[in-house]
Order: sequence, then C-alpha cells, then structure tokens
Amino acid sequence: MRLVQAGYVEEAMQSDALWYCVGCQACTARCPQNMDIAATMDALRELALKTGVVCQDRPKKLVTAFHTSFLNNIRKHGRLQELSLVNSYKLRTRTFLQDASSGMKMIREGKINPLASLSGKEGVEAKEQIEKLFVLAEKEAGHDPAPVRKPKKNSFSPQQPPAIKPGMTIGYYPGCSLGGTAREYDISVRKMCELLDIRLQEIPDWNCCGATSAHATSHKLALLLPARNQALADAAGMDYVLAPCAACQNRQVTTRKAVLESAELRSEVKSATGIEPTGKAEFIGVTQLLEGYSGEELAKRVKRPLKDLSLACYYGCLLVRPMDTMSFDDPENPLRMEQIVTVLGGKPVDWAFKIECCGAGLTLAQQEMVEDLTHSIARNAAGNGAKAFVVACPLCHANLDMRQEGMRKRYDDIQPMPVYYISELVAIACGADPAEVAVGKHFVPALELLANR
Repeated sequence: MRLVQAGYVEEAMQSDALWYCVGCQACTARCPQNMDIAATMDALRELALKTGVVCQDRPKKLVTAFHTSFLNNIRKHGRLQELSLVNSYKLRTRTFLQDASSGMKMIREGKINPLASLSGKEGVEAKEQIEKLFVLAEKEAGHDPAPVRKPKKNSFSPQQPPAIKPGMTIGYYPGCSLGGTAREYDISVRKMCELLDIRLQEIPDWNCCGATSAHATSHKLALLLPARNQALADAAGMDYVLAPCAACQNRQVTTRKAVLESAELRSEVKSATGIEPTGKAEFIGVTQLLEGYSGEELAKRVKRPLKDLSLACYYGCLLVRPMDTMSFDDPENPLRMEQIVTVLGGKPVDWAFKIECCGAGLTLAQQEMVEDLTHSIARNAAGNGAKAFVVACPLCHANLDMRQEGMRKRYDDIQPMPVYYISELVAIACGADPAEVAVGKHFVPALELLANR
C-alpha cells in the first residue's frame, strides 16, 4: 500500500504478496482508514498480468496457473468441470501426484465422474453468450475515478431476513462444485428443503459465477458472469434464489448491487444475452433461508435433536464480508448459525476463529498455506470444546475436511474433527438418515458422531 501511495506501482506489481492474498477482505473490513486494500490487491494483480510485470516466485506461477486453468475451463464450458480443471492445472505446474489419493476417493464416492466430462452435457447450452461476456471483459474501457474514501467508523446494520414459509417455491443456484466435489452439499440441501416443505426451481442454463479466479484477475469479468445469472433469475420471475456456496452467494450479491447501480453493466449483459437484468431476484444463503424460515417453525419439525453435540460454527470470510454488501450478520462475531444449531438441539461453542480465512480457493495452489490456516482454526475450535465443525460453504468444507489429514500429519496435535454442512444437520435433525444425506462421503469420518443421536 505504501508503494502505491508513493507512486511505485511497478514495484508493487512485483510483490509476491499479491499471490498469497486469498481475497478474504479482512484487511478492508478492519482498516481504520477505510482503505479498500483487498480491491487494491485485485487491481494490482490484474494490472500485473496484463502488463507482464510480475514476480517470478513459485507461488505466483502456481496461483496464475490455477486462475488461468479455471477461467479457460469456464470460457469453454460455461460451468466448471472440476476434473478438467485439475488436469489442466497439473499439466501447467507438473504437480501430477498432488492429491492423487484424494482424487481416487472422490471418484469412488461419485464426486468426480470421469465419463461425465466426456459427454459434453455438463456445460451451459448458450455457450456463445459466455464467449461474448469474456470478449466484453477483455475490451479496454475508461475508468471513472475511484470514490474518495475517508476514515470512518463502520457500524453493522443487519438487513431483514427473507420471508420464507412452508409451501414456497424459490430459485436455486447450485453453483459448479455442488454437482461434483461438494455433491453431498447439494444432496443435503435438497433433502433439507423437502423436509421443510420448500420447493427449489433451478435457474435455467445458469453459468459459473467466476468465483475467486475472476475477481482476482478481472474485475469486469467478475461482474459479467454473475450478472448473466441475475438476468436469468429475473426473467424467470424469481424473488429469492438459494445459493448454498458462500463464494457464489457473495459474488451474486455483490453483482446485484452493481446491476442496480450501473446502467452500463445492465446494457452490456443485455447485449450478450438478450436479457437486461433488473436486480429483482435476491440471492440468499442456507443460513439466511433458515433464519427467514423462523426458529419456531423449524423447531416444530425437529424429530431427532442433536443432543448437545458440541459444534464450532465456522462462517469463514465471505458470508459476512464485505459488511455493507452482505449485511447478513455481525462481521466480527456472527451468531445466526449458532441460533440454528441450538434449535436443532446442538451445543455451539464460543470460540475465536469463526471468521478467520481457511485459504479459500487456493487449496490447490497454496496447499501448505491452507494447512497452516486450518490448523490455527481447528486448534482454537478443539481448545474450546468443539467435537466437529459446521459450515455453509463447499470451499470451507474442502479445506477443513479434505486437507485435515495432511494438516494433522504436519502438526500432530489435533484429533480428527468431522465437518458437517449446516444443511446436513438440519435434514438429520428433521428425520433424515445420516447416510441418506451423504454424510458418509466426507474425508473425515462423520457418521459415528451422529450414530446415537
């Protein structure tokens, strides 16, 4: 930040810090000077890639290889095909043996289907629209001056929860990972909604939101890709759209705000898709849906209470940041998930790392860093009495669950801790069999802890 302030932009672009940044937005959320540090990092990274003025360290090469493979995959298919992504990344980095055992387990559990990627049926039908969005993102455009930011004391003002009632039909945006490596999340979300008498209507021909890779390398693309989903949801007349992935929801909520504020963005989306987004559809997460459903109504449906199961409710970064956009829960000490767990009969623990970053989408490119971060999180949770985690994001789940074995081997001071999706616990408490919602497909064994509940 000092290099940028002093005018040494080229030196700032050469910093390896750009390639360790996980985009958790904690720096922006906590900056007493109200500087948008995270956006500055994104802008420098995008500029460094465009100009070729980049550091030559291995972390940069690994992260760039991941982002390049990810976005090329989206440009070709419209939705992320995870096996194709991994193959492309490994060819670029020569890390052929990384996660080989994990990959085999995912194939055995049906989380990765090698034949499905060959069928060509997993992508978006209107692929020409996706290509148009990428072309628009590559065009040079004039930039309005950044708004002047002055030091201010940020205060949290929660938005009203969505009005969700039994018998409603709401939109559904599963995102890419829920059809693959996070398949059990999709299974449990659908079962949970069935038990709560909520019908899900999938957005027709939805596309990948761009996730970490788009916002880390192209600000324009990070808006255009989610804006197409917004347009499709608006055209389908949806009021609420459930987006179980915290990263997907964050990108969609951020983009909806931009759609409402920018006539230029609305016009560009219309030029590529033939539909102008209105911003009518509101994207919500699983915890928001449950909050809007009301604790009283949820309590009526609980048949198998969790019987004081000690849980660390882990929110991660993107459910609560940026504070003024997400407006979901207290950005430093959120409690909505704890309230839901309590209704289910569980015992949420009081702990300090519930919003610390797990490494997000850099689980392939920065594996050791992810293990360092998740060790700090797990050690704090276990030290405060938690027996397991509860999460509402497939990225958080992957880092805490899939990376846990490697983390425990390195540090050897933590017992195995199962990682449950909030939707799994709701479905089980409301009568579903744990195996029915695919709890047995996790990397850390998770069935035994629920056996007598």
